[in-house]
Amino acid sequence: MSLFWQELKKIWHPGILAGIILLGLIYYYMFPSFYIEHFSNGPSAQEEFNLSVEWVNRYGPTLEPEERAEVDSQLAEEVAKFNRQLEEFPEAKAAGITDYESFRAASEQNERDSQLMWAIREGTNCYTIENIRQMMELCDRQRDYLEQPEFFQYYTPKEQAQMLAVDSWPKSLLSRSVMDSTNSYLKYLAQWTAISVILLLSPTLVRDRLRRTRPLQWSSRRGRRVLHTQLAAGLVSALLLSVVNVTAYAIPFLAQGPLALRDCPLGNSVWDTGTPWFNWTYGQYLAILIGMVLALGIGIGAVTLFLSRFSDNYVSMLLKAFPLLVAMGGFFATWVIHYAFFFHPAWDYAEFFVSKGAEAVCIAVLLVVGAALTGWSCFRQRKLEC
Repeated sequence: MSLFWQELKKIWHPGILAGIILLGLIYYYMFPSFYIEHFSNGPSAQEEFNLSVEWVNRYGPTLEPEERAEVDSQLAEEVAKFNRQLEEFPEAKAAGITDYESFRAASEQNERDSQLMWAIREGTNCYTIENIRQMMELCDRQRDYLEQPEFFQYYTPKEQAQMLAVDSWPKSLLSRSVMDSTNSYLKYLAQWTAISVILLLSPTLVRDRLRRTRPLQWSSRRGRRVLHTQLAAGLVSALLLSVVNVTAYAIPFLAQGPLALRDCPLGNSVWDTGTPWFNWTYGQYLAILIGMVLALGIGIGAVTLFLSRFSDNYVSMLLKAFPLLVAMGGFFATWVIHYAFFFHPAWDYAEFFVSKGAEAVCIAVLLVVGAALTGWSCFRQRKLEC
């Protein structure tokens, strides 16, 4: 056990940690911090989130048919409130805008002064009304995939049946803006986890080779088996760093209040959040994505350790680490997390769609490849000992 802790100390070198922390702060400021500062980006999206939270507290995570009439009553109250607030804009009356209907007509025709229209939007409950109206339209509209053959035909019969089944699920109150912020934020978490694990573990086994410690290790029976301990310490370090990343990212994200919608189903939302493969709740979806990020860190850590094991110097390791950074951090990590388990094209403008559960399969393949590479390294080392 003392050897294991020594290997952990070697991996968590203060200089490497300082570099990772500095780079992590810069990365966070440049990319994911936007989705914290602008959680549910824009006044309309923020009002949508507020309405979702309000309705979840009032009706529960789903909207039942008998509760639909209460939303009509709320809309009427909000319109009456808007008409009262409109009296505070004398220039609106001069422009012929005396109530919400005349305001809508002026907005659609774009014949009124845009500055006045903007002032009315910002000074009234206009965004609340628009979100309620949009929700009611989406709630009452039934999607007919059979009328969209150019979209529907790309799926297998089993997938088509799943898509049709989603429309029979209860109407969820999950906010679309929360889903957008969640997936974009977690995409960057996955990317940073991949980058940081590669940076932490790349020098691990190269350092012993450069310091010529291997001849000393081979001089003892215990030292010859140090590779097993080093690989174990590396994998534990990959998991620990992934947990640290998840914790650091989770604190500011959860402070925005998305867990108020944790019991809302992903599918058939009144806000049109997309079409999921599985009937999970938002809270379950978050937990699954976090688990995938942790598994991603372990899998990438195993591949990094394998490359480090067969690198003669830092230059050699850099030449191997850079393609790994690009492939795993730049593409794989973001692709496998962003809107995972939802119907979406394989990439932008692709003509085929990601299959059901493909993201989990990709993570599993990465773990299997990582396990195979580390296992082969241990097997090769054992043959050398014989």
